[in-house]
Amino acid sequence: MKRTLLFLILLVSFSTATVAQSTATSEFASTTETVFTISPNPGVNELNIRLSQKTDADVEVYNLLGRKIYTGKLTNIHNAIDISSWKSGIYLVKVITDKKSITKRFVKK
Repeated sequence: MKRTLLFLILLVSFSTATVAQSTATSEFASTTETVFTISPNPGVNELNIRLSQKTDADVEVYNLLGRKIYTGKLTNIHNAIDISSWKSGIYLVKVITDKKSITKRFVKK
């Protein structure tokens, strides 16, 4: 019961962030916005995070139960994380800068 409730809370919080992000209009979009891409997705041994510009950012990875399984720093445009020991499943990758945070889904095969 606790896991289900935690999952629902996590899902709602990430859904709210996604909706807020998707409803932003181009007049509010900044050219300094930190956008990242994940590859390969799904991945097996390595999670590559590519930032659109060089900036210091933090990364947090959560499993679908809401447990933080990884934290780290992103200091380059291209960053790689070893995921070979992670279990197969869906993860939420959150990149945090001093101005915003963006979350994307990642699948580990």
